[in-house]
Amino acid sequence: MVAAVAGDVFVRMNVLEVAVFTRRQVLGVLAVGGLFTAVPSVGLAQGSEELVVYSGRKEPLIQPVLERFQKETGVRVVLKSGDASALANQLLEEQKNPQADVFVANDAGVLGRLGNLGVLQPYQSASIEKIPARYRGAGWVGVTGRARVIMYNKSLIKEADLPKSLLDLSDPKYKGKIAAAGTANESMLGQLSEMRQVLGDEKTREFVRSLVANQTTFLKGHTDVRKAVGRGEFPLGIVNHYYYHLQLAEGSPVGVIYPDQGAGQMGTMINVSGVGIVKGAKHTAAAQRFVDFLATAPAQEIFAQANYEFPLLPGVQAQAGVRSLGDFKVTQVPLSALAKEVDGSLKLANGAGMP
Repeated sequence: MVAAVAGDVFVRMNVLEVAVFTRRQVLGVLAVGGLFTAVPSVGLAQGSEELVVYSGRKEPLIQPVLERFQKETGVRVVLKSGDASALANQLLEEQKNPQADVFVANDAGVLGRLGNLGVLQPYQSASIEKIPARYRGAGWVGVTGRARVIMYNKSLIKEADLPKSLLDLSDPKYKGKIAAAGTANESMLGQLSEMRQVLGDEKTREFVRSLVANQTTFLKGHTDVRKAVGRGEFPLGIVNHYYYHLQLAEGSPVGVIYPDQGAGQMGTMINVSGVGIVKGAKHTAAAQRFVDFLATAPAQEIFAQANYEFPLLPGVQAQAGVRSLGDFKVTQVPLSALAKEVDGSLKLANGAGMP
C-alpha cells in the first residue's frame, strides 16, 4: 500500500525488508515496519510546504510537538514512526534517493553513527547553538536528556542497603535482585559506551560479568523493567530516569537513585533523544525550521511535560518533581564520542555474557 495523506486520516504503509543497520549495529535483515501519519492539518492551505519526519520515538511523545510546529509554521507534517534502528536501516537503504527530511532518534549513538556514514547533513544555527555543545554532534543536535538511574521498590529493600554507584551492583548481596535491559536496548549500549570512556574496557567488562554472575534478569526493554520493579518482582532496576517517574505516577512504591555522586565517582550517565537533517532532503528549508523549533522553549516544555525528560535548552524548567540537569553530577563524556564505541560495546557485553 502507499500512503495517502488527507486531513486527519492515518494510513499504514508496508515497507521492503532491508539489510544494512540493525539494532545491534551488525549486518542482518530487519523487517522494517512503519506508520505514515498525517499530522492533523485543519486550516492548512492546499499546496502547503511539506516535512517528512522519520521518528524512532513513540508517536504520543512526538505528535504534540509536530502539531505545534505545523500550527505555528503552516508546514504540513507527515510522520513515519517505528523502531529507531529499523528506521536508521531504511535511511541507509534510501541514501541515494532520500524519502525523509529529518530523523528523530532516542540515542546519541544511533544519530552519531548515521552522521559518520554521511546520512545526516551538518547544520548550524543560532538556535541550536544554544543547546550545550556536549549534547550536539556531527549532523545532529540533542533535544531532550535522560539519566541512567537505579530505581527500587521501597517495600523490598531497606534504604541502608541501597547501592550508591552502578558499580555497587557487583556486590553478591544483590544476586537475583536486579532487572535491566540487554544489549538490544540503545540506552544500555550507550551506558556501556560511556563507562568504557570513563573506566576503560577492563573495568566495564568486569561490571558486565558481575551483573551476569549476580543473575541479573535482562528484560526486553525499560517499560518491562520499571513495571517488574513496580510490581515487586525485583528490588532494583537499571533504567532511564523518566521510567521511575512513570511508575511512580501509577502509584507504585518506588524510589530512585542518581548513582555515582560521591567524590572521585564518575557521575550519573546522560544520553539524549535528538534530531538530524537527512542529507539530500527534499524539503531542506522546512527541515531547518523544524530543527530550530525543537531548540525553542515551547518545544522543550512540551517534551518535558509529556515524558518527564530533561530540557536541554538552558532556562527551561523540568516537570515538577523531576531533577534538573544542573542539580547532580554527570559524567563528562561528549555524546559525540558514543557513535564510534557502539560496535566495541556490543562485542564487550556479549563476550561478558550479557544477552
